[in-house]
Amino acid sequence: MKKIAISGVTGFIGSTLCQKFLDQGYEVIGLGRRENERTKGITNPHFTFMYLDKMDANILRDTDIFYHFAWNMDLANTPDFTLAWNTELSNLKMTCETLDFAIKAGVKKIVFCGSISQEKYCFDANHNLTDIKGSIYGMTKQLASDIWRRIANDEHREYNLVLLANTYGPHDLKTVCKFIKRISLNEDLNLIEENDLVDWVYIDDTINGLVAVGEKGHNLKTYYLGHRQITSFGEKIKEIKRILNSQSQLNFGTFKETKGTDYTKIDLDALYRDTGFECQCDFATGILKIHDWLEEEGLLNE
Repeated sequence: MKKIAISGVTGFIGSTLCQKFLDQGYEVIGLGRRENERTKGITNPHFTFMYLDKMDANILRDTDIFYHFAWNMDLANTPDFTLAWNTELSNLKMTCETLDFAIKAGVKKIVFCGSISQEKYCFDANHNLTDIKGSIYGMTKQLASDIWRRIANDEHREYNLVLLANTYGPHDLKTVCKFIKRISLNEDLNLIEENDLVDWVYIDDTINGLVAVGEKGHNLKTYYLGHRQITSFGEKIKEIKRILNSQSQLNFGTFKETKGTDYTKIDLDALYRDTGFECQCDFATGILKIHDWLEEEGLLNE
C-alpha cells in the first residue's frame, strides 16, 4: 500500500486530495496546525492526523509522496505590511522545518504546492510594485520552493513544484464561488478589465493534476496546473451570467489589475507532455454544481 503525506490537510485542496487517495486505498498521513470539520469527519482507518508541531518520524517513515500545502493565510488580507512580512517569515520557517523533518523521516518524493502568485511577483523583474501583500506572499512562496528544490536534490529525493491556478468548487467560498453567488443573486458587479487573462480550475481537475505530478512528474521540474489555453476574464464572467440567466450588470474596467499573470512566461503544456494530464471538467457543469451547492446551503436566500 502506498503511503501519502499531506501538510495543510485541513484546507480545501488538501482535504479533497486526502479523500481522493483514501478512496484509492492508500494510507494517508494528514498534517495541520489544528483539526477541523474536514479531518474530524474522516473515519477511514487508513487515515492518521498529525499536528505540525508534534510530528512523529515513525509515522512519516518511508512515505512515498509528501504534498506540502501548509501555509498560514489568517492574515493574508491584512492592510498592515509589517504583519504581512512577519506572517510570511513564519510560513517560511514552518515550511523549512516541516520538509526538513520529512526528508529525515525518509520521504521519497516531495511535491511543493505553490501558487501562480510566484510567477506574478518573482519571474518578472520589472513587475509593478504596488501590491505589497501579494508580492510578499509570492516572493516567500518562491523562496521556500527554491530552498527545497536544492535540498531535495542534495538529499537525492525527487522533487516537483506545482504552480496552482485559482481552484474553485463546492464547499469553498473564495473568489470564483463569490462571483457565482453574486451573479446568482442578480447583483451588479464592479470588475477588472474584460480582456485580462485568468485561469480558473475546477477542484476535480486540480486533484487529478496533483496525482499525475506525484506519480509521473519528472524530477526537479516545475509544472503549471491549469488549462493549456487561457481565456479572458470577461468571457468567463459573461458565461456565468448566461448559464445562470442572471440580470447582473457587469461593470468591466472599474478596477485595474496591479499585476496580472503573464502566461507567455509559463510552459502551459509541460504537465501534459510529461504525464498526459490536462483539464477535463466542463466549465458550465462546474458552475451549475456550485450554484446547486450554494442553494442547498441556503446561501442564495439573501
